[in-house]
Amino acid sequence: MHISIQHSALSRTRAVLAHCMYGLCVILTASAMLSAPAMATILAFDIGSNFDGTPIPSAYGDNVDQSVVAGVSYLEGNGWTPDIVVDFLADSASYNHWASGYAITAQGVTLLPHALGHSSFNVPGEIVFTPSSGKRVFLVDFDIGTWLQGSYFTDIRVWDDLGTRANPNLFMFTATLNPGIVYSPLTQTLAADGSLHLYINNLGSTGIDNIHFTQNASVPLPAGVWLLGTALAGLLGTSRRSMRRR
Repeated sequence: MHISIQHSALSRTRAVLAHCMYGLCVILTASAMLSAPAMATILAFDIGSNFDGTPIPSAYGDNVDQSVVAGVSYLEGNGWTPDIVVDFLADSASYNHWASGYAITAQGVTLLPHALGHSSFNVPGEIVFTPSSGKRVFLVDFDIGTWLQGSYFTDIRVWDDLGTRANPNLFMFTATLNPGIVYSPLTQTLAADGSLHLYINNLGSTGIDNIHFTQNASVPLPAGVWLLGTALAGLLGTSRRSMRRR
């Protein structure tokens, strides 16, 4: 009976230590990842030309790691986004760069220069941000404005792999936008599981600019986690040896 009680107590001790080691590693690893500095890019659509209607390069926004890539410029948020690929998927034709015309005031001042638009009005489509394996993408902010002096009903939706265009799970914005005003609809950063989709129902009528997105930086597991894990593993080994001696 005495041996049975000792065996039971050691088994419970070993189980408790195992759970502690696992839980501690999970908590510290998650804490390290959440405190990791974000790496960010801002798409300002300055593609090196003032010509309205210039097509957006197919690789624009992909794997940005410096301020000028393949002759086009980017703004740095806090680092860059070398592990994110961006796709511009208009439902018809393709998106274009417009150096003037969006969010233009009554005095003729363009408040959104170098905006992303379309050569037609009311063209729906998506901008898709896809992270590489092990990375996560976040949408921080963007600006929108209408073409010339028009007022247009605008529907914006954001979702990830858990949502769809019909059922966006991250963000929805609907409003009639007035001319000469820059709107920034987001009030908080959106974190995506998998790819992030930014949908606009009426590119051409509405232009978008200054799309600010980020990725999490990779952070090595803190040395303290390994030391604590090693110590707990040692305690487990000690308990096993004690049990065998009995």
